[in-house]
Amino acid sequence: VVLAVIIYVFLWRTTIGYRIRAVGLNPDASRYAGINVPFYQALSLTLAGGFAGLAGVVEVLGVQHRLLEGITGGYGFSGIVAALFGGLHPLGSIPASILFGGLLVGADKMQRAVQVPSSLITAILGLVVLFVVGSAIWSKRWAARRKIEAVKEMEVA
Repeated sequence: VVLAVIIYVFLWRTTIGYRIRAVGLNPDASRYAGINVPFYQALSLTLAGGFAGLAGVVEVLGVQHRLLEGITGGYGFSGIVAALFGGLHPLGSIPASILFGGLLVGADKMQRAVQVPSSLITAILGLVVLFVVGSAIWSKRWAARRKIEAVKEMEVA
């Protein structure tokens, strides 16, 4: 939670964060504005790798107390899904991670208590992801359609 807040402050309150976001949104426009695109791409990849390494250190030192083979257990997929739930925003990822963690824990309890097959749980989680991402796409299309209709109404008047 603290790291998400720090990342938010870094990306939205500093010039380096602004440049990283600009390069991520449109590299060509950033290059035209004079931003060194390869440098900021490499910087963002380095920061992301460092944060992933920090998460791995917490898992090894705080939970397992030793390095095991296959220790990740699909955490990368869970992280991507939580980021999508959070609207690709650091502060939005906090409640989204809590929600997705609850879904995963509930799925494990269903599997143990009621003997629900793991493939069914995976399919349900996949459908949840599909609907969340699909709703974001449809809401953007709906907003664009309404904007076009508003422009057409203004042209008629």
